[in-house]
Amino acid sequence: MDLSQIHLDVPTLKLSLAIVGGLLLISMVRIVFLLRTNSRLRESTSKMEQQVVNQHQALLSVRSDSNAWRGELQRMFDSFRAEFSKRLEESEQRYQEVQQRCETAVKPAEVFAPPPPPPA
Repeated sequence: MDLSQIHLDVPTLKLSLAIVGGLLLISMVRIVFLLRTNSRLRESTSKMEQQVVNQHQALLSVRSDSNAWRGELQRMFDSFRAEFSKRLEESEQRYQEVQQRCETAVKPAEVFAPPPPPPA
């Protein structure tokens, strides 16, 4: 199709101009909507990044608190273990002393006991 075959009369040119103008207007509106959406997405992205930073800080804080709590619990456990180990040693020492006293109390009784009667 040649340009010479198209009739360039005024109504055809007006129709072509209206179509091109309408398409241009639609594309401009679309660009404006895309710009608004883009700005909203940037704001959303910055909010999300801030939220990630806050969550990371909270996680580090919780981890720090957890480690401190674990250390405190370990110190308490070590303290209790040392205390009960000391008590066990004291108890064993008392038991040994009582055992020795019993043995010394029984030996003199054996020394002074009358000899058994001879068999008849």
